[in-house]
Amino acid sequence: MRVKEILRTATQAWSPAAQHPARLALGTAAQQLDASFNTSSALEIFEVDFADTSLDMKLRGTLPTSNRFHSLIWVAFDPEGSSGRLIGGSESGSVTVFSPDAILGVGEDAVIGQSHKHTGPVRALDYNRFQSNLVASGASDSEIYIWDLNNFSNPMTPGTKAQPAEDVSVVAWNSQVQHILASANPSGKAIVWDLRKNEPIIKISDHSNRMHCSGMLWHPDVATQLVLASEDDRLPVIQMWDLRFATSPLKVLESHTRGILSISWSQADPELLLSSGKDNRILCWNPNTGEVIYELPTANQWCFDVQWCPRNPALLSAASFDGRISVYSVMGGRLQQQQHSTISASFDTSDPFGTGQTLPPLQVPQPSEETVIVPPLKKPPKWVRRPVGASFAFGGKLVTFENPTAAAQQQPIARQVQVSQVTTETEFLQRSAELQAALQSGSFTSFCHDKIRSAPSDAEQDIWRFLTVNFEDEARVKFLRLLGFSVNVVLQALLVGNFEGAVDLCLNDGRYAEAILLSISGGEELLKKTQQHYLQRQTNSVSMVTAYNH
Repeated sequence: MRVKEILRTATQAWSPAAQHPARLALGTAAQQLDASFNTSSALEIFEVDFADTSLDMKLRGTLPTSNRFHSLIWVAFDPEGSSGRLIGGSESGSVTVFSPDAILGVGEDAVIGQSHKHTGPVRALDYNRFQSNLVASGASDSEIYIWDLNNFSNPMTPGTKAQPAEDVSVVAWNSQVQHILASANPSGKAIVWDLRKNEPIIKISDHSNRMHCSGMLWHPDVATQLVLASEDDRLPVIQMWDLRFATSPLKVLESHTRGILSISWSQADPELLLSSGKDNRILCWNPNTGEVIYELPTANQWCFDVQWCPRNPALLSAASFDGRISVYSVMGGRLQQQQHSTISASFDTSDPFGTGQTLPPLQVPQPSEETVIVPPLKKPPKWVRRPVGASFAFGGKLVTFENPTAAAQQQPIARQVQVSQVTTETEFLQRSAELQAALQSGSFTSFCHDKIRSAPSDAEQDIWRFLTVNFEDEARVKFLRLLGFSVNVVLQALLVGNFEGAVDLCLNDGRYAEAILLSISGGEELLKKTQQHYLQRQTNSVSMVTAYNH
């Protein structure tokens, strides 16, 4: 989804990841003219402010320049807490070092250094990720120079010029090994240089001879892999090479219908590779699978440069030949669009057709807003994915997952979720297992007897005794015994019809409820006597409590 836009025909460079807020430097593009045929050139710095909901970007600084730019990079070279260095390669062959702070208005001289060592246009620039003071440049006649920002006047070369001499379209420092540099030519040949030996160590060439190289990038995580993009309409592909077997491409990404103009590899997620082509498309690939996982909704214009934002990995910028620099987000969102009706305002409402009649006022419909849902990437990018995760489930189960490492992601693999058993309360689990075994075998009596023997208190033993009676014969009689009844005395009194004797036995044992039930069968007089006995007992208890309180 497009979030910001500015009308410029320019090369671009994002500010380093450590800087906040994110800024975008734009240098007037060489060999391009706008509709006004303006020949002036400038280096501008814009701020990406998302607090402003409009598409505009804020201009924070500008510097007129004498040359237009073929290439531009923003290096995280930070002497004395500065905002780094902007380095531009011009059409005249000069390499110029600018101070962003000076352009932003907080310094004096914006041009820190300049060299005319190259004899042709400088189309290629890149900086070393391990030593930010080292910058490589490439121009015509196979010229490659290594510059030290601490001593800009004396560049070095990586080795003897490649023959036959031709333009250097791309230079790229290895992302994992600091002394490895690669260069590529429009003919499709790539050379890998070892700066410790000052000589090339391997050369890569496409056997079809149709590979017109427009871009080259090292894999962010795998030191031996790189990609080459072809501008030739007959072979609009991206080739992935592995230097361990560099006889043919490891993989070929094919979806563009015309030549590819620019590529950019996300440093935050190696599974996101951008490409823009002459078919008016900007595609986002998963280079490991060769699948197109996102296509940006762009206008019908060629984009000659696409770049990921180092500060915010979800953002990218695209420079097109129609004079627009657009900032997009790959996370999708809601887009409000206004639908306007174009109506001519040249009609005379008084008498437009000479009929002598005045027409009613023209009703102009108001613009209506339409909400467009822009989908995000097909799968979550690396910076929003959890590297590991865990959750406990019922029964002591632990569910875990982990994402594979970068080295393991070179081939599609099935991501697994592990379910394991976690044991923390061994005694509880043992009791649970014993109960489960008793339920399966039906040996409830023996299970209860075991519990009685192991019970730590008399109260707990009584509980298990009552539970045991449920599984034994003559449960009613045994319940009465556990309750303290002398069954045989009570039974004899009832057998001979001596309800009064049975009631007396229950009253002596304090079994008032049972005594009242039996006295009902013994007649009204016995019931009244039993009730009086019970009330007398209760009255005596209340009197004792009252006397005690006084």
